[in-house]
Formats: sequence, C-alpha cells, structure tokens
Amino acid sequence: MAPGTVRFDGAVETVREGDGWRPLRLLAAQSALAPEPLRVMGSFASGVRMRLRTAARTLTLEVRVDRLVMAHREAPERTAEFLAEVDGEVVARASVEPTGLIREVRDAAWMAEPAPARRLVLELGGTGAEREVVVWFPVDAAVAVDGVTGDAAVAAAPARTGAHWVHHGSSISHGGAARDARGTWPALVGRELGIRWTNLGFGGNAQLDPMTALSIRALDADVVTLELGINVVAADAMRRRAFASAAHGFLDLLRDRMPEVPIVVIGAFTCPALEETPGPGRAGPDGRLVGTPQDDATALTLAASRELLAELVAARADPALGYLDGRELLGPDDAALLTDGLHPGQPGLDLIARRFLDRTRDPGTPLRRAFAGVAPARPAG
Repeated sequence: MAPGTVRFDGAVETVREGDGWRPLRLLAAQSALAPEPLRVMGSFASGVRMRLRTAARTLTLEVRVDRLVMAHREAPERTAEFLAEVDGEVVARASVEPTGLIREVRDAAWMAEPAPARRLVLELGGTGAEREVVVWFPVDAAVAVDGVTGDAAVAAAPARTGAHWVHHGSSISHGGAARDARGTWPALVGRELGIRWTNLGFGGNAQLDPMTALSIRALDADVVTLELGINVVAADAMRRRAFASAAHGFLDLLRDRMPEVPIVVIGAFTCPALEETPGPGRAGPDGRLVGTPQDDATALTLAASRELLAELVAARADPALGYLDGRELLGPDDAALLTDGLHPGQPGLDLIARRFLDRTRDPGTPLRRAFAGVAPARPAG
C-alpha cells in the first residue's frame, strides 16, 4: 500500500501494524494503559471513515477484522459491513466475516486470535470521472487496512478542515444497535450539521477513565459533548462521592489543554430499571434490564447521577461548560423504544439525533450556546 493512500476521519490516532494501518479511537499510548474492555472498544471503528479520491468503478480493500466474543459464547454469526458513499449517497455495500476474534475471559486477560486479511470488493459504478469516495467501517468491529486498490488510481482525499465536534458516551452513542455505520446518532447529527465529527462512544465503558479524557484533549475539538452516567450506574462502579470527584477530574484533564472549548455534559438517557434502583444491571427473566436493590444510601442511581452532574457543572462556574439532562433527548415517554430496557433501536437513535439537532438551533439551550461558533443556526425541520 503506497504511503498517502489512507486517511481516516473519526480516529484519534492511526498506527502502523504489520502490512497495514489501524485506526484507533484512543491514543495508542493510552490504549495500552486502558482496562481491557476500554482498549477493545477504543479499537472498534464506530464513526471511522476512509476518504479517497478515485475514478475507479471497483474498489478492492485488504482488511483484517476483529470482533468481540463474550464469555462462554460461540463466534458471532454477523458479518462486518462496509459502506461506500459518494456525494452523500451509499453506492455500495460489502461484508466480510471477521477473521479474528477477541474473547472476553472473566477475571483474566482477554484472548485475541490472529486475524488474516480478507479481500473486500466494493462495486462503485460511476462514469469514470474522479470523485471523493467515503468508505465507512463497521461500528462493532476493529479494522486494519492492509491494501487499497482499484481499477483506476486511488489516493487519499485532502484532509477536511473547519469546525470539529467530538462526542464521548456509552453504547447508545457507540451505536451497536444502529442499522448501519451511518445510523448512529452522532453520525446522523454530524452529517446534518455538515461539520467534522468524531464519535468516541464506547460500549460498556464511558466510566470517566483518564485514558479517554487524555485522548479527547489530543484532538483539535471546537466543541465537546459528554454523555455520562449510565455505565457507571449499570456497572455499580462508583458511589456518589467517587462519581462526582471522577467527573471533576475528567473535566480538569480536558480544561488543562482546552480551556475555552465549549463542553456540554449530558446526563443519562432514560432507563427505567436504573432510575431509582442502583446497579449492577442484569438481564431479567424477560431479557430486559433490571437493577439490583441495595440497602446503601451511597449507591448511585441514574436520578442521583444526573443531580450530581448538574450540581458539579454549576459549581465549576465555567461559562463554556453546560449541562443537558439526557431525558430531553430520550425520556420516560420514549421507553418503548428501548429494545432491551436500555438500548434504543434505530427509531430511538433517530429521535435522539432529531432532538439534539433541535437543541443546537434553540437559543435557550446549552447545545446552541456550545455550537454557536461551530454550526449555522438553521431552523429545525
């Protein structure tokens, strides 16, 4: 693969690996230090796109694809889907079976099986004129690219410039339930706003890890949004005191390098099982999420997490810091959209995106104030 053939949008860092390149959604040095679940989710390619200039009608990729296998489960049957987009429209789809597996092992190091390269062919069509082609990677797999060729010359498209939105959140932001890579709610918002965007949603994570904060602040962000709370509660990872202090520490790490960048903290979206009941969250008899009642006044619920986040944002007296209750984007009246009691399907993701966009255009909201210098205030609709 010739130097300069590959450029990834939506990645924090790209590392040379074997015969190819791997986009990461954490800094490589921080990924090496991260807890195993965060390291794996940081390698998954939600929102990662490869932008090319080519007149090719057929594009061939040599890719290595890794997917997670949960403890005591067989290999996943789902293939990994790649999309090719031209002028905002999907012109080709192609899938490959994951060639490597990352096996979760409880109370031990996770095991990764080697992933040999697979050939992926995208039939682009076209007139033979040169244009920009955007290749979208699967949201729920790690991808390394060993080669990119076509029936005409292929080169990396020029780097995009302009305003950059960076979002961090949980699995609902990561988007494993989306219909495809373009269907995550951050992707829907970023494309509608027409700005650069990076999705640092990490399924099962978003637990105020410093590795994540250090990776966010390494980017040239013009606005940052942070969806916080659900995974800390669902994992029963912190008590109230620790959660508030960890959130302050996370914000301090960001402010150390981006003192004036607008930041909006978003409290958890609705999750009936954990609103007033702490975690750990687990599957009930019907497969839907339930909490774990505790005789402990310091245990964290979603209601308490939102109160603490709102209080700490107010206490910081930071004019570039705002707070939004996530129930404004997906609230109790929308609980029927949660397919398992926690994760919204595509209709729920679409709804989050629409309401988020509405609030970037409403002068009375913290999202409008944050995005005022980033995206035009187009009417909602």
